[in-house]
Amino acid sequence: MKFASPNQLAEAYVDLWNERDAKVMAEKVKALYSDDAFYVFYRRDPFVGHEALTEQVLYTQGIYFPLGYRFVSAYNAVGHHNLVRFNWNMVHAETGDIQMAGQDTLILDEDGRIKADYQFHEKIPTAFVYNDGFDETGRVTKAAKPTLVTQQG
Repeated sequence: MKFASPNQLAEAYVDLWNERDAKVMAEKVKALYSDDAFYVFYRRDPFVGHEALTEQVLYTQGIYFPLGYRFVSAYNAVGHHNLVRFNWNMVHAETGDIQMAGQDTLILDEDGRIKADYQFHEKIPTAFVYNDGFDETGRVTKAAKPTLVTQQG
């Protein structure tokens, strides 16, 4: 799947992470990522293949969507040969307040699909205590249930 511009790819990327229909999401993963693609972020070992990628998107949504957040592109994507780099924000759907920000660097295959996806977090949330359920080794050690700061005593 080739995109006319890096920003169009970034928009499709964040659209995937906002997709609420699991069946449609799985199709979007297959369209965006090559069969052997992997996704890496700082807290985990790589997720490899469509099924693992889909599970990670669902896992992420289970953490942040109940708190009212969604993902948006920063519209600053740039391409360089088979690389694309862009920033994204996690914003509150009602207020637009940014609670998380990050950057992805993508390596594309010959067909323009994502072969490797490296994610970096540049801003972590302040409205809630960050708990993605992973320990420092990348193992899930507890249920991912962030606690809103206003609920703490």
